[in-house]
Amino acid sequence: MKLQGVHNGRLYASHGRSILRERTSGSFETLGRLPNPLTGLDALQYSLKTTQPWKSVVGWFVGAYQTTNVWPITDTVLLATAGRQLFVSHNGGKDWRVSIELPPSSGLTGVLLPAVCVHDAAIYLGEYPLADDAVPRVRRSKDAGRTWATVLELPDVRHIHSVQVDPYTGDIWMTTGDTDEECYIGRLRNGRFEIVGGGDQRWRAVELVFTPSSIIWGMDCVYTERNHVFQLERDEISSSGTPHIESVTTVPNSIYFGTSLIVDGTQWVVFSTAAEAGGDSTAPDGLTNETGNESKTAMVIASPATSEFTEWYEIERFQTRRRPVEYIDYKQYLPSANAYIFLAADDDRGLFINPYNTAASHGRIIDIQPKTFNRLTKANPVNQSK
Repeated sequence: MKLQGVHNGRLYASHGRSILRERTSGSFETLGRLPNPLTGLDALQYSLKTTQPWKSVVGWFVGAYQTTNVWPITDTVLLATAGRQLFVSHNGGKDWRVSIELPPSSGLTGVLLPAVCVHDAAIYLGEYPLADDAVPRVRRSKDAGRTWATVLELPDVRHIHSVQVDPYTGDIWMTTGDTDEECYIGRLRNGRFEIVGGGDQRWRAVELVFTPSSIIWGMDCVYTERNHVFQLERDEISSSGTPHIESVTTVPNSIYFGTSLIVDGTQWVVFSTAAEAGGDSTAPDGLTNETGNESKTAMVIASPATSEFTEWYEIERFQTRRRPVEYIDYKQYLPSANAYIFLAADDDRGLFINPYNTAASHGRIIDIQPKTFNRLTKANPVNQSK
C-alpha cells in the first residue's frame, strides 16, 4: 500500500491502480480502480507495469516501484495519475475517466506527488517530463479537473518537482530541477515564474515546508556527499538578488517529502529521505551516487519551532531491500527501484509514515502519535556537521 495523503482527517492510499480510503474504524476500503484506457501494445505494457500479479513479478526483480499518485481535491473530486494518464473522478473515486495526457516522456507516476495543489478553487499541476528537449508546463483546471489550460511553460528546466500553496501568504511556490542551471525555487505570479533563488544544487528541492517565518527544504542531490536542509527566512526574500539561506542540518541521502504538524502548540517540521538505486544522468562528469551503507538507508527526521528548526531528531530509519537485479547488474545498466518514505500529517492524529521498497515495513502505514514528539526533545539531537 502506498500512502497518498490525508483529507478531512482520513488517509488516502493506493495499491496498484486501486484507490483506497481510510474508514472511521482505521481499516481501508476500496473506492474504485483506475481503468486501462489504452489499446493494443500500449494497453498490454500499461497492464504489465501497473496490474497484479505482473507488477509484483517485476517488483521482485527490480524492487517495489510506484505506478499511481492520488490527490483528494474534495470528498467527491479526486485526481490520479498513472503513466501519461491524468484521471479524474467526480463521484468519490468510484468511476474514473482520462482528463488529459501528460508529456510522452513522463515517468511511471506521471508527475511527482507534491506537484498538484488547489488555489482559489482551481487545481494546478506541474509536469515531470524526463526527455532533455521537453518543455514542462504548469496546467490549471477551473472546472474540477474536466478541462485544463497551460498557464506557464518553463523551457529552461528539465521538469517541475512541486507546485504548492503557502498557507501563510496564499502564494503558489514551485521547485524545479535538475542541473545547476535548472534548479530554482520561486513563486507563480501573474503567469510568470518569479525566481526567489537558484543556480546550484542548494536550490534543488522537491517538497517545501512552510512556517510563519520561513521556508524550509532539503536538497535532492544523489551525487553529493551530504544533502543539506536549508532554511530561508521570509524577510530575506526580495525581488532582486539571491537571498541568504542557512543550513540547519545534513543527511546522507536526497530529501523528497516534507510536512509539518502542530503538537501541543509547537510546530514540527518533518522530512524523509530517499535511497536512490541508480545514478543521476544530469550529474557532472565523474560524479555518481554515493554507495556507502548510509546511502542504502531511508530515514525520517523532525525539528521543533522551539529550536528555530536547528535541532533535528531521528524518528525512524529503514534499510533498502536487496534486489536480485543488483547481483547480476553491478554496473547499473538495468532499472531498479528507489526506496522512499511517504508522509502525511494531521494535527489531531499525528504523523503517518509509509516506508516503500524497504527491507522492513514495506507498504505499512505507521502512526507516529503526537506524544512521540514530546519524547523526542528529551533525547539528543542528531544534527550532522554542516
